[in-house]
Amino acid sequence: MSNIKNLQMWKDICADARISVSKSLFGLKTTATYVPTQSVIDAEIYEYTQKDGDHLLRILTGPREELAKAIGDFSPKPITNGNYLLEVVHSRDNQFAALLLKQYQQLNYEIVTTTLIFEGEKVQIISRLFQK
Repeated sequence: MSNIKNLQMWKDICADARISVSKSLFGLKTTATYVPTQSVIDAEIYEYTQKDGDHLLRILTGPREELAKAIGDFSPKPITNGNYLLEVVHSRDNQFAALLLKQYQQLNYEIVTTTLIFEGEKVQIISRLFQK
């Protein structure tokens, strides 16, 4: 599990009215919560090959109404030191998710999608990509 504050999409998550951010005493721990369900949000980072990353990019930039069809039985396999890096935050009750895809270019991971927000049944569909 990754520290949510270290994600590049952290500012986007904080700015979202559906998210509440609280800090513990002395600011040692930050907790983000999906307000409609009061579910805690966790963060993950996955790295993928060029082939899986390209396929994932097509899925994430395609029409939302065709999300289930676009995913089909695609299940990318995370690797170490991949060409693509995906930041994922999701509520523990699977009612909220946000994704940010980056690609390794010019010695750095460059953003290739905006922060994509999913709620409700779309989270169930998009989460199929991360089932192990």
